[in-house]
Amino acid sequence: MTVAVKAVPRSRVTRAVGVQQGALRVQIAAPPHQGQSNAALCAYLAEAAGVRPAAARIRRGSGGARKLVELDGDPRELARRLATALEGVR
Repeated sequence: MTVAVKAVPRSRVTRAVGVQQGALRVQIAAPPHQGQSNAALCAYLAEAAGVRPAAARIRRGSGGARKLVELDGDPRELARRLATALEGVR
């Protein structure tokens, strides 16, 4: 499953805050230095989807704010878990 993300590094906490132009907007506490924010984003999405951290990786956009994050697993189950974990995010 692939998730479109708009990453906002150097935030107070790592959390999803909504959807912006068809992409999940995620504030990331880590700085965008040496891949720290990318690693934090993958860890956050993996936890939300209920998969191991190694099952999430940046597919495209590692150097920019707009990214595609790929999650390994059954797409329907991942979508259900993400929807449950991100319930209340607009």
